[in-house]
Amino acid sequence: MSKSNRLEWSRQVAQLNERIKGFQANPDQEQLEAAIAELRAYAEAARNGGIEIPAQFIAS
Repeated sequence: MSKSNRLEWSRQVAQLNERIKGFQANPDQEQLEAAIAELRAYAEAARNGGIEIPAQFIAS
């Protein structure tokens, strides 16, 4: 995994974490839907090869 790919992956994970923290701080329907949408976008990007996930972070 290249350094730029690792940085992009790290940025995506940080963005996901912030969205989830937002929901935890304010657990309303809007925050929940935003967190779910962010998780779906991440999963879709991973599935389509839009982002590369480091091997040590892939659950087997």
